Formats: sequence, structure tokens, C-alpha cells
Amino acid sequence: MDDVTRSICLQFKEMNQATGAFVAALLSDDLSRDEQIAFAHRLVDLAETLRDHALQTPVIVDADT
Repeated sequence: MDDVTRSICLQFKEMNQATGAFVAALLSDDLSRDEQIAFAHRLVDLAETLRDHALQTPVIVDADT
């Protein structure tokens, strides 16, 4: 497993651990604007890392199609 893949997996693990508390606080209206924005930035960072990884993945072309 390369460093980027390891980073993506770690980010997913951290987001999964934080999501339950975030959702509970969101439902009880206990989140400040800054807390919501910070969580959104974490999601965006993960999405961008995943996209960058996908763009670096070689494209496999099936010659039979």
C-alpha cells in the first residue's frame, strides 16, 4: 500500500470516528457555524485526496471492446 492510499484510509477512519458525534450535534442544533465549516473542510480534503489518487491511477483499456 502506498503512502497516498494509506493517507486516504486514515482520513476515512478519522471521518468515520467523527461522523457520529457530528450528526448527533447537528440534530440537536449544538454546532457552531465554524464547527460545521471545519467538518465540511475535512470532507472536502478527503474528497480531493481521493480524486487526486484516482487521477493518478493508470487507465486500463480493454482491446477487445
